[in-house]
Amino acid sequence: MTDDQLDAWQERAAIQEFDGGMNRFDAEATAAAAMGFKRYEAINALRERDLARRGDQRPAVARQQRADDMPAVQREQNQEGRPVSERVARG
Repeated sequence: MTDDQLDAWQERAAIQEFDGGMNRFDAEATAAAAMGFKRYEAINALRERDLARRGDQRPAVARQQRADDMPAVQREQNQEGRPVSERVARG
């Protein structure tokens, strides 16, 4: 699927969604059928195009993380050795 076809598909779907009052899924499916392909084919082609344009982001994220990082876990604070009452009092 070419970039022009993808752009035309997105435009058709947007018009049907906003001007025609359709939900997004139905608008995308109808626009794809009108152009002679399936919705999932257009979605996959769009994902591939976007991935090719922006490249793989994983190396950039890996550079920002420390070796001991765990996702969704807060890093240790400097105050961990003190009793709770001292932590609250000293802030």
